[in-house]
Amino acid sequence: MQRELERLKEKGPELDIYDLNYKWMMDRTKERSAGKVLIKGEEVPWKQSRHGYGKQYMNGMNWHEMSVPGWMISVTNQRVLQRGMHTHKGGGRMLYVLDGRGYTVNNDVRLDWERGDLEILPVTPFENKHGHYNLDPGHDCGMFVIGYWPFMGIVAYETRQLTDSPDWKGPRNDEVYRPDDFVPEAAALKGYEVKLGRKPADLLDDLFLRRNRWRQQIANARWVVKETQQPQETNRMGIYRWYVHPAFTDVVARHILFWTHEIPPGSRSGVQKHQGGRLNYVVQGRGHSLLDDKRYDWEPGDLLMLPIKTGGVLVQHFNDGDETVRLAVCEPNWYDILGVDMAAGFEQIEDCPEYKALKKARA
Repeated sequence: MQRELERLKEKGPELDIYDLNYKWMMDRTKERSAGKVLIKGEEVPWKQSRHGYGKQYMNGMNWHEMSVPGWMISVTNQRVLQRGMHTHKGGGRMLYVLDGRGYTVNNDVRLDWERGDLEILPVTPFENKHGHYNLDPGHDCGMFVIGYWPFMGIVAYETRQLTDSPDWKGPRNDEVYRPDDFVPEAAALKGYEVKLGRKPADLLDDLFLRRNRWRQQIANARWVVKETQQPQETNRMGIYRWYVHPAFTDVVARHILFWTHEIPPGSRSGVQKHQGGRLNYVVQGRGHSLLDDKRYDWEPGDLLMLPIKTGGVLVQHFNDGDETVRLAVCEPNWYDILGVDMAAGFEQIEDCPEYKALKKARA
């Protein structure tokens, strides 16, 4: 009996670093599989912060609860003339205007916007000193604010506060008011001029040539993509208005793709197989989505995530109301580096009714 008890107390084999790494990856898969797919806007509280009034949907504190971790997603609502001012070191944020009209001052450059426009902060070696102004104080001026940490972390992204919102009644936090030398002088360091001919002499010079082209592109690119300047298209999935697409070279950054998706009353989107990782914020209308035949009902203010899954996810959206559904859609632009198929395949399974009608009319 004693020997049997001793045998029960014996430990199993210890996992080596190789097996521990396997376990870590399997744990991340389990975490995503159990994570949230739909965040109900009514369950996310509005809060006044030192920067302004808004609600936080996703950030580093709740990624472990999500089927699509890594996103920094918030919605703001500004009725005062000016929110707080802060900096974006590294840049790369996107802001879709939900309501109102106003402008942003970024390093003394004024960027005007109105409902339906998309503001993009470029990725730069300098600080973006950033403030938003409401042209109609007393009226709603809201934004859907987007960031994706894998891109932000790689450029050493951080924020420091410059001024607090006039509505903030809390104490000053000196920790977030970083000193002016927050960005070191090395960020402004310039090397000697690299002489380049029509064809680079070597592959290192090819990188410098690409750098020069990128700098020229940013200097002439759009920081605000106007809704009125972006035509709608009827494609296999529905009625899209593209703001950032891999084919666009005239926007200041395209690390995150962005478009709006409209679905008329009584209609539906196409069916698509996708790797996952795409976010859909409900701007207008009510409906539901089928993700691998599981139903998710949504309304304005909700955030629907396409879960990242082995083999991908089948997605289709339906309009269940009397007004046009409008979704604000974003996903990382992995396509140029990982391929459009990624690891699941990018497939159209069924076309939307509007596209079928368009094809029939063209025939």
